[in-house]
Amino acid sequence: MRRMSTLLKITALLCTVVVISEMQAAYNVVDRFKLVEDKLYTHEMLNPFGHDFIFDVGAYLNKDVQDVIDEAEKLSKGSGTVTEKIADADAFMLKYNKTEQNVRIKLNLGVPLPTFHVKGVKIVPDLRIGAGVGVMLGFQSEVFDLSAVLEYLPQDFPQAGKDAAATCAAADLSPGNDIVQEMVNAGCIPANLVTSYIGKYFVPASGSPVLNGFAKADFRAGLLFNYFYQENWFGHVKFYGHGKLDVKAKVSGNSLAQNTDDVVDFGDEMNTTINLASDLQFGYKNGNLSASVGIEEIKLSRMADNEDKGVKLNYGDDPLIRLHGKYRYEFLAFHVEPFGGLHKRSGYGISDGIYGGADVGAFFWGDRLGVRVRAMADKEHITFSPMAKLWFASLEYMLKSPMSSEVDGVKPATIHSLNFRLFF
Repeated sequence: MRRMSTLLKITALLCTVVVISEMQAAYNVVDRFKLVEDKLYTHEMLNPFGHDFIFDVGAYLNKDVQDVIDEAEKLSKGSGTVTEKIADADAFMLKYNKTEQNVRIKLNLGVPLPTFHVKGVKIVPDLRIGAGVGVMLGFQSEVFDLSAVLEYLPQDFPQAGKDAAATCAAADLSPGNDIVQEMVNAGCIPANLVTSYIGKYFVPASGSPVLNGFAKADFRAGLLFNYFYQENWFGHVKFYGHGKLDVKAKVSGNSLAQNTDDVVDFGDEMNTTINLASDLQFGYKNGNLSASVGIEEIKLSRMADNEDKGVKLNYGDDPLIRLHGKYRYEFLAFHVEPFGGLHKRSGYGISDGIYGGADVGAFFWGDRLGVRVRAMADKEHITFSPMAKLWFASLEYMLKSPMSSEVDGVKPATIHSLNFRLFF
């Protein structure tokens, strides 16, 4: 009994350590962006394109994001003394502390190509073109230290300056001081190397809220080959060029108040990267039950990048793995389709990508006219999404309401979405 009691105490202690470590996990805006974007990809995956000419446009955002952007711009370009502007910036940071702001816009085009058969396999090809832009802003209180100083500098900051800054212990990085100027004063960085960066990046008060920002744009163009074999096997292979660029920034209230340029400095050199990529899906259907496994954004080769100019992609090239299953009940024109699955990419855990839900709908004339209501849930959100389809067009609204009160120190946002699609 004594050994059992000791084992239970050790187990409880380990569980406590795990919970505390998760609660104290630093906010990583790139990882958060990956998770939220992949959740939105999952919702889009549940609305597959047909073998049609496609025009598809959609937007996702939470209601406060435009106010946050407008207020930040007003602060950086406003008038008043430095003291007054810093006080206004601190009030702005505290107002949105522990919040997360999201916006994403996407456009997809599709052109059907002639169907053909190869040794009993039906191949249905389409030309696909897609583009998207996403932004995430996370506000969180952080303790400033020298090891994180590079996060407050732009991604095109000279490499020699980055190397020196990481070990510049002699610099006076007191709250409000100019980060670059202090490193020049300490003799860590030659002034002529970083002149254009002076007067823009300032040390935050330790423990005060800071803005973690990340923006990503991507473009895809290529060929999709859906395949069907006998009555059970299905899937697709897609080959495409995948262009990506992104920017990551950490902005203190002091920088927001004293930097008269743009709130986020994109730098003179962008980290534009173009890969030859592929998506693969393998599926099996037995009656009304179907399941599939897929791997998306598989990097086949690097076609172009800007790494020789000292800028690298923050998002990386890791693929997305997806498992999905569903069962369809039909009665006259009505159907109920429960589904579930998971998605996984580097940057978040397996449990973060688990989801489940159901579609309920009624359609007529070959699914060209009708309505569908979707409800689904994952670790963070409950999603409700009605959709109406009218012959050659569909309109869908989506609401993702957070179930979790806090993730990595911030409250997940309520996301609204509107999607319009033409298919003919």
